[in-house]
Amino acid sequence: MLKSSYQLCTVFGIPIKLDFSLIVLMFLLITNYGDPFYGIAAGIALLLSITLHELGHSLVAIACGCRVRDITLMMLGGCATMLSMPRKAWQEFLMAAAGPAVSLVLASAGLWLPGHVPALKGTLGMFLYYQVGWLNMALFVFNLLPAFPMDGGRILRAFLQQFFMTRVRATWVASRIGRFLAILLGLSVLYSLFSHRIEGYMLIRLLIAYYIYQSAEREYRMVLMEEGAARRNPFAGFPFFGHTTTNTPPPDDGKAVVSPPPYARGSGTRVDVHKE
Repeated sequence: MLKSSYQLCTVFGIPIKLDFSLIVLMFLLITNYGDPFYGIAAGIALLLSITLHELGHSLVAIACGCRVRDITLMMLGGCATMLSMPRKAWQEFLMAAAGPAVSLVLASAGLWLPGHVPALKGTLGMFLYYQVGWLNMALFVFNLLPAFPMDGGRILRAFLQQFFMTRVRATWVASRIGRFLAILLGLSVLYSLFSHRIEGYMLIRLLIAYYIYQSAEREYRMVLMEEGAARRNPFAGFPFFGHTTTNTPPPDDGKAVVSPPPYARGSGTRVDVHKE
């Protein structure tokens, strides 16, 4: 039977899994670069970069007392599945910032080494410069966008929660920014289509836009359900038919603080999924 994911290895006790959808990404890379060997090498560099990014999140989460189930590498990025999330805002801030910090280190190394190490001249140096340096710089910038489900959204929520508002209201702000960015990304795909500029991974950009739009709302609904504030709707989960939330922020009455979260109160195991 064909599996949807395969375990590659275990790092620091965390299983690293490979999703079947990566075959599609590998095919796109090979066709984009022309040279199949260069395309495969670029795909491996991308997977290693994402894996290290997710390990940054996971190791900080473990240091904060959280449990990490596994890391899955897929076409749209990496996914660190956690059985518990940090309970304090500053812990979530550190966990969210760890991934971009790893990407920044990799980007700095990839951009600096080819110009300062004689052994890295030529093809290898150019590969490191673009497929490690600029690739990780793109991951760093993209993940710092202040919107869910990117790391920047969690950083923004942790900052707002720590100094200005409750967790629910901070989540609402970050999730709405995320949906706005998803709409802009979707409009960029339409622009490429109508301007006949069909290169640039239009399908992947469209999938990313859809994922961001859905994940931003899902994060907000999850926090609402943790507080028992989600309104029941028989059409919840079906696009354009209904939602469990409204477009207005919840009242900031100072009571919506997830501490301790439901999984610590005996209401079952909560699974939080962190994606890139």
